[in-house]
Amino acid sequence: MSMLSCTVPDDGTVQELLALNIPIIQAGSAAGSQFVSVTATNDWTITSDWGGNAWGELSQTSGSGSVKGIVFTWTANAAAENRSVIFTLKGSKSSVQAIFTQETKNASAVTDLKPDTPGAWMELPALNNPSCYFFTHDMTVGSYSGRNYSFYLDPAALVSIWVAYPLNKTLAGSGSRTDVWGLDPKVPEKYQPTLYSGFKKGSSTVSIDRGHQLPSADRLGAGVNETTFYGTNMTPQMSRFNQNIWATLEGMVRSWSYQFDTLYVVTGADLEGAVDYALDNRGKQVTIPVGYYKVLLGYKRNGTIGYTNSTGGYTGIAFYFEHRTDYTDNKTTIMTQAMTIDAIEEKLGMDFFVNLPSAIGVTFADKTESTYDPWWASN
Repeated sequence: MSMLSCTVPDDGTVQELLALNIPIIQAGSAAGSQFVSVTATNDWTITSDWGGNAWGELSQTSGSGSVKGIVFTWTANAAAENRSVIFTLKGSKSSVQAIFTQETKNASAVTDLKPDTPGAWMELPALNNPSCYFFTHDMTVGSYSGRNYSFYLDPAALVSIWVAYPLNKTLAGSGSRTDVWGLDPKVPEKYQPTLYSGFKKGSSTVSIDRGHQLPSADRLGAGVNETTFYGTNMTPQMSRFNQNIWATLEGMVRSWSYQFDTLYVVTGADLEGAVDYALDNRGKQVTIPVGYYKVLLGYKRNGTIGYTNSTGGYTGIAFYFEHRTDYTDNKTTIMTQAMTIDAIEEKLGMDFFVNLPSAIGVTFADKTESTYDPWWASN
């Protein structure tokens, strides 16, 4: 969740930008932590109204200019009611507020999931769905050692509603597809599909594949490709959709990524209104998404791609497909599904790339997310 304020004098010039970004705005009863960030042009302070005794803290409460990586930690909530803290970010001329809520222990049906703490990574959307849990995996490929991919798991649906990751030729690595289908070691089996063999038909009679969100070909490094076959990275995807239009889009995304310094990718499954399910190898019902999307943010340091020379090095695009099998499988069809990042945020009610304003400023970030760059269609 980002709260933004700017002061504008009579001549129309912006004198102060002020934003407080808190990715997770509602959490379960367990103790936890997350990174928050401040976007500012001047000096600032943060005050906290805990509604009584403080049950958390910020690692930094004052500063100057934009600051990433402020750690917000909170204790477990053993009380009978939910509790909230109001953060007030004050600049020299304006202020903004943001609210973080922690549920009571009785409100959390899931108690054996131990989510990870998100980093201030460019690919991450906002983590503000109280029904979902954030996890991340690391990897080593060549000289790179760092994040592999992150996912936001809906344990009731047994589906990650999105998987987010950085991509370029180095991160994709080299090797071959392992087909080592397995369970994600970070998540109990009951909250992910068990898929050593394929999905079985449930309420739908359409043929269903084990559909990757992070494609196997995007992580071919030794010891890394196996992580793309975890149940948390799988959704029940119609075979003709998975093997045709979706596979073509995945190939286009890889090709684009090789032209950027880094391409930040969010692949997601739309569960809004979903009623059909497939069965995993244990007979668990796994929700079949009603749609799929990819949201892309490319970075080119020298500004030689599309609009990157006028947006601090970034350009973005998004795609949404209804989960059906009658698409004509070609680039022309794919580009008819393209839209701006702002448009898909409005469609899905989500906030993508929440750390972009801290990197390039609110003005450039707004331009990147609201502009359709024709470069994508011509490459």
